[in-house]
Amino acid sequence: MVITMTNRLLALVIAVALSGGIAAHAAQSPHQPMAPITLTSATSLPVVLQTAASHLTETATGTIDPSAAIRSAYQRDHVALEHLRQQASALKGSAHPAFNQYISDQEAALTELERTAMATIRPSAGGSIAAMDQLVSAAQATLNRELAQPAAMKTNGSTGSAKSNQGQGSTKK
Repeated sequence: MVITMTNRLLALVIAVALSGGIAAHAAQSPHQPMAPITLTSATSLPVVLQTAASHLTETATGTIDPSAAIRSAYQRDHVALEHLRQQASALKGSAHPAFNQYISDQEAALTELERTAMATIRPSAGGSIAAMDQLVSAAQATLNRELAQPAAMKTNGSTGSAKSNQGQGSTKK
């Protein structure tokens, strides 16, 4: 009975905090609405839901502590780039090292975006997070193009190991 009441109270507190954060964001930045999240496919649904929850949390946190929201987005996007690097192990020939270099460049750009945003007195969380997310989206699109090419995949069965490695890094934060 006590646990049920505690869970209900916790859910109520979270709901009030999130709605308060969203209302504060709307009042503070009416020209920057929250970015809509589109569901891409059923297989990526858990990832999309995690991303949507991260965006909601970052938006709420960004109104109170923009620096914390930027650090959180940086960490999430850094992990996403590492997952893309793991997925790229399915590429053969010179495509794999080239994509690894591309990811290294994207990580450097991500770090520079975070440093620039954190160097300001009152950082703009929304713009900084959107720019960091754009880097990850561009890297995902590049990997999708590379994997879509007929000769891009290795034929020795290593594509399965790339997919199995994908879930292993998801617990690191």
